[in-house]
Amino acid sequence: MLHRRKTLLRVAAPAAILALTLTACSDDGDGGRKKGGGGGDDTSQDSGGSGGGSDDAKDDANNDSNDDSNGSGGSNSRPGNKTLVVGQTAPGTHDMNDKGKVRVTATKVGKATNADLVAAGVQAEKVKGKYPVFVHFRYQVAEMAKPETSPNFNVKARVLGADGRPGQKLITIGAADIKGGCPKDAMGEVKQGDTVNECSTFLLDEGTAVKQVAWAGDLSKPLIWNVK
Repeated sequence: MLHRRKTLLRVAAPAAILALTLTACSDDGDGGRKKGGGGGDDTSQDSGGSGGGSDDAKDDANNDSNDDSNGSGGSNSRPGNKTLVVGQTAPGTHDMNDKGKVRVTATKVGKATNADLVAAGVQAEKVKGKYPVFVHFRYQVAEMAKPETSPNFNVKARVLGADGRPGQKLITIGAADIKGGCPKDAMGEVKQGDTVNECSTFLLDEGTAVKQVAWAGDLSKPLIWNVK
């Protein structure tokens, strides 16, 4: 349990901003998303996402197999939370940086190819050996004291590959939309009672399947969904 949380939440120092920008996971690193629609890409890099991986990441992968059952989701308990399956809504409401409380659903996970990244204008050398994963979340705003412009709920999103390594959040500057990827509509003002759909793009090593997605609103008890 602790190993998985460490893998999902581990962060690294920001990298240089180029046509492809990979920076550290942070609560102010995400772009806004359109209410009721899709979202654009976010920028972030977890330490395991570069493909090198650490011994900790490998240990996490082994511990994941012990912590989870057969991957069907919903039956694996941790203190205070339960592993879900993509498509399910997490129980209860969850705090978003003191901006309000939301109900969180990981709605779907899509993917494309390395060739699709390059075709969109991403520099090939920056994404060599990587493929994009598109993670869609829905947020129902249960509590919000005042309207917020682009509250950026998806800054808490994470992806974990089957090798136990977290994916890199991706943003492209001046590139076209990635085929089958996240829309780049801007989010407007959000208020209590609204439903917001957001999408983030992550990079995983080619040949590595997506194992889980997470929403780390509570760092000690992240919400985790198994990918079917």
